Amino acid sequence: MRTERQLLYGLRVASEVPLHQERAVAAEGEPDVDIRWGDPVPLTTHAPAGRVLAHLETDQPYYTFTQVADGGWLLRFYRTCDFVVAPDGRSVRVHVVEGADPGIAGILTAGALLSFLVTIRGDVVLHASAVQIGGGAVAFVGRSGMGKSTMATLMCAAGGELITDDVLRLDDDGDGRPVCRLGATELRLRKSAAELVEQFAVAPSSRLTSDARDALSVAASRADRVPLAGIVFPLPDRERTSIELTRMGAMDALITLLRFPRLLGWTDPEILDRQFQQAGELVERVPVFVAHVPWGPPFSPAVAPAIADAVGLGTRVG
Repeated sequence: MRTERQLLYGLRVASEVPLHQERAVAAEGEPDVDIRWGDPVPLTTHAPAGRVLAHLETDQPYYTFTQVADGGWLLRFYRTCDFVVAPDGRSVRVHVVEGADPGIAGILTAGALLSFLVTIRGDVVLHASAVQIGGGAVAFVGRSGMGKSTMATLMCAAGGELITDDVLRLDDDGDGRPVCRLGATELRLRKSAAELVEQFAVAPSSRLTSDARDALSVAASRADRVPLAGIVFPLPDRERTSIELTRMGAMDALITLLRFPRLLGWTDPEILDRQFQQAGELVERVPVFVAHVPWGPPFSPAVAPAIADAVGLGTRVG
């Protein structure tokens, strides 16, 4: 079975599970995490054994993460798969629920699993898409459906390069400045993909994902650790005719950032305390904006330059 080797979120990843990430940056050295297919498992509604770290449900359970007796972890995505993570975090087995789509398990591997692994290592993870513009980056943060990927697509159509979609790991450059680690190389769009493709001078290639989204392959950044120039919370509004950006104060920015974690439902006090501290430090170091954005289709060509200008990268797009 083919094994992919990728550099994702600062991790050297070797994976039998297709991740659909193609970036011309070598993941040299021994892998930080090795992901393999495991045996299928039967459908169950029972939570896995162990100390619960996170749990999410709406009308029915969606996932439960536990730390098990040997010090490893079990991430159960009900109706899709179990991830069994070794105590050192370097080995993962993916056990697909009998009858479930392995493609959905692959999407969870590239997003939720790797977000979990970065989180338990103590690093900063945002629910964000990020684009490089010249020597800096802008990140779009929010819950699913708020337009993160759409905003990143508009920025890429205007000349930006994709750093990541949906999952953003941040590091410190040594002088207190947050920097972005390379992640996903596709933009996964729920709808309006055809209209967004029209924004590009040369249409990007695309594929249909297992969760019925259009994944666009746009120009991808090759620069790991790009300084983060600004964070934007997009608020789509079909009634607006012009974009309005407002810089947030530190407290409002902190409260808003904490509303949109990449993985919901954490109950572990150590992780929650660390996320609070990390978010507080981040909003003190990086300007944060709320953007009331006129929403298409059609999409205004003024959106990307306005965003770039607000974060101090305005001469690089348009």
